[in-house]
Amino acid sequence: MVVGEVLQADETPQVVGLYLGCVLAQLGDARPGLGRVGCQNEEPSVVELRKDAVSVFAAVTDTLLPAVDGPGEAWTSSATDLGLPDRLPELFASLPDDRARADLNQLLGLLATPGAGLVLYGKFKPFVKLSADERTAALRRMAKSRIGPVRQGFRALKLLAGFLYMTPPEGRADWPVWTAMSYPGPNGAAPAEPKRLRPLAITGDTKINADVVVVGSGAGGGPAAAVLAVGGLDVVIVEKGGYRNESDFSHREAEAYRDMYLDGSLSATTNGAIALLAGSTLGGGTVINYTTSFATPDRLRSDWDRESGLAGVFTGADYAAASDAVHARLGVNTDNNDPSRRDVLMEKGLRDLGWHVDAMPRNVAACDGAECGYCGLGCRTGSKQSSLRTWIEDAAEHGARIIVDADVERITMQGDTATGIVARVGDATLTVRARAVVVAAGALNTPAVLSRSHIGGSAVGRHLHLHPVTAVWGRFDEPVEPWTGIMQALYSDEFVDLDSAGYGFKFETAAVHPVFPALFFGWDDGARFKQDLIALRYWSPIGILLRDRGWGRVSVRKDGRPAWKYSLSTGDTVHMKVGVRKAAEVLAAAGAREVLASTTVPVRWDPARGGIDNFAEGVAHVGYGPNQTAYLSFHQMGSTRMGADPATSVVGPDNCVHGVAGVYVMDGSCFPSASGVNPMMSIQTIAHRGASLLASELTAGR
Repeated sequence: MVVGEVLQADETPQVVGLYLGCVLAQLGDARPGLGRVGCQNEEPSVVELRKDAVSVFAAVTDTLLPAVDGPGEAWTSSATDLGLPDRLPELFASLPDDRARADLNQLLGLLATPGAGLVLYGKFKPFVKLSADERTAALRRMAKSRIGPVRQGFRALKLLAGFLYMTPPEGRADWPVWTAMSYPGPNGAAPAEPKRLRPLAITGDTKINADVVVVGSGAGGGPAAAVLAVGGLDVVIVEKGGYRNESDFSHREAEAYRDMYLDGSLSATTNGAIALLAGSTLGGGTVINYTTSFATPDRLRSDWDRESGLAGVFTGADYAAASDAVHARLGVNTDNNDPSRRDVLMEKGLRDLGWHVDAMPRNVAACDGAECGYCGLGCRTGSKQSSLRTWIEDAAEHGARIIVDADVERITMQGDTATGIVARVGDATLTVRARAVVVAAGALNTPAVLSRSHIGGSAVGRHLHLHPVTAVWGRFDEPVEPWTGIMQALYSDEFVDLDSAGYGFKFETAAVHPVFPALFFGWDDGARFKQDLIALRYWSPIGILLRDRGWGRVSVRKDGRPAWKYSLSTGDTVHMKVGVRKAAEVLAAAGAREVLASTTVPVRWDPARGGIDNFAEGVAHVGYGPNQTAYLSFHQMGSTRMGADPATSVVGPDNCVHGVAGVYVMDGSCFPSASGVNPMMSIQTIAHRGASLLASELTAGR
């Protein structure tokens, strides 16, 4: 992607099926159901699962996860034996929207068609008519295809199959895959913890008046709401997700992703290359994040002043005071950092190589690590000082009203002045009239709110940064049990500045539950794929957290939903290559017997035989592009950035949208560029500072 490339609404379909319809049409295949599907950016109309979908999906999943010789049911059972294809209708219904469902239908329909088979895997046969060996060869060919959408289709199928394989049906505890992995599943029942907040119940069309309505309740919306409410203003918090506390944290991955993550954790960039993990629950991402609490680095504050043209905003005393207040409220410390086995291994490798390693600052209290490995599924002990346990409670104690399950459609305007918001709560319409609107819906959704409201100018949605993360995995002789221990206790800044401009990567590790390897581990053989997955207790990952200079774009589709277009720039790819090689060196120094890259086609290395150059060349041969290497984004930033120039930024020094009165943005989308550190504390600092300015403005003269 060229840096700054623009995505027009509905320019690029989100899933492979629509692309391939165009490919097949160009090849002259005019069979019913294919034709020129998707070529004219048509809105999807098919939302019911195809009648042949389950049988096609069964053929694919039985190839990806076949029955093989082994010591138990997880080995000797095929995907069909375990009932994975039967769960497709439920998974289909859980997809984010009708377009995603139509796209999956399209992909499965293509696999059922001879002409599509010719494009996808070089055989003029439906997938279900191939022999077992032909099916394996077909999926290998799709995984290695030079046609990006074909790789995207393969990876989507592998992820769906892997997700179902690694997560039992709801209510089932004796999952044979977990037994084979020695994975214990949830660490007991959730505690009977009373709910400390009382959101308003919206049962019909409702109108509410307030001084300020805050859209979102996470790292941006939480502190903004608290500062405004403590300042004596009448605040309404509107949150898209539901309200869940310790008593709701089942610590089952599938349920946590469904209930507390944006789009059930199924969101991705338009090319399917980067999975997007973001919170969608009261408290936002702070409820399910990893507690990493880096202050905004001094160099970055200076860079942001320069890049934004806002001298003194990020380096000023008010920003420093806001940072101090945030750190104090969250109790950031390094006293609760007993390293997990993952951290111990990473530290050993780093120290043996003479590279930097240090303790991770974290927003936790009385955290003994016993349950910390499950923190990404919700902290049951209340140790994590999330917005839910801090700022939202502060706001509620000072009279703020909370509304959950409310999807904001638009900001209401009178001329160039905001008058409030309109949202949907189930079938009801919620209207909040307010003197000011604070948008803190996150970098993925804040631009969509502004775009649907026709405010913010041409810079809305530009400069989306994602901190792309890939992982390199080391397999050790002794169990690691990577789902256990502190989420992140240590980190390395050895390579944060590869270009003398502050761009590079951090090394971090994190607790890993079964779904993650289904995303990251590559496939070229069903038996070996099973071996890798079932051996999870012996694998330890090192994550490469890239500070990206390149950027993407958020646009709004015709149905009002956002679309996220992003690919790694050339320079960022160079840095990622360095990261993969260096992470492999760390794992080798730590004693890994095998190193595995997160490529779609597996690339392995035996450190005992040397030859890291061959490993690095093998990864480069597979590629670092879309659906060649697996990437996640935990941090989304910059899509309505702060700046002095309305042509290149969306909000000014007081967080107010250029040219509009009464609309303020206070979340990670304000970042002038990628932070290079986990962004929670910078988001909260920006929100605290901005809300303090707004509170002073709205209470002046009282």
